[in-house]
Amino acid sequence: MVVIVVLTYLYVLPPPTVLSINSAYNANEVGQTVLLNATLNNVPGCGGWALVLVWDPNIAQITTGVPNGTVPAAGGPPVGIFEGPFLKDVATTHFIINYVDNENGTAFVGALFTSPGPEAIGTGVIFTINFTIIRVGTTSIEVKPPFTTNNQSIVQNPQGNNIAHSDVDGLITNQGPPPTWTNAAFQETAIGSEILVLAVASSVVYMRTHKRPPKSAKRKAELQPVLDPEDQR
Repeated sequence: MVVIVVLTYLYVLPPPTVLSINSAYNANEVGQTVLLNATLNNVPGCGGWALVLVWDPNIAQITTGVPNGTVPAAGGPPVGIFEGPFLKDVATTHFIINYVDNENGTAFVGALFTSPGPEAIGTGVIFTINFTIIRVGTTSIEVKPPFTTNNQSIVQNPQGNNIAHSDVDGLITNQGPPPTWTNAAFQETAIGSEILVLAVASSVVYMRTHKRPPKSAKRKAELQPVLDPEDQR
């Protein structure tokens, strides 16, 4: 029973869906540009998404006047926000930048398929954003809901239903990256934990099927020839 419960947790439960912005470290020069990716992870079937980004405009601003950049719906020069391949590699999409407000540090970005039916499954980059460093320092790149009726970003399936997920903010900083586990170390730890769990479970099963006789019974068996000398004839 112990083995069944552990294996169900490790292999049957699906991984959570996450919308995340990665981080840029060592951004220590004014005028330096950094690229950040927004990624949907482990989505069961995405038909569209939308979010608002919020950051400190005194530290960084979305790069404007970018060749082949995207022109916001609200007008202005093309900006350094580009749709990623996750949805558009499946079918034709409508990539939306409602506005980019560098003065207040906010931008509205979204995408959806132009026709019903297609869905993007798994993990992939939904857009890439180009920031220019205005002042050396640190700012979070926060993922916020696109509308006041939402409490997080929107990720929907092709039927227009919201997909349960979590949002993970990004970061731009002049500091170096924190120490992290490598994938190999994580895999080694996970495998080691699994072996330990199976070893413990096997021990439990063995102990239940090979019960040790009570000490009194064992002692009686040893003394039986002495207690019953008739049996030795």
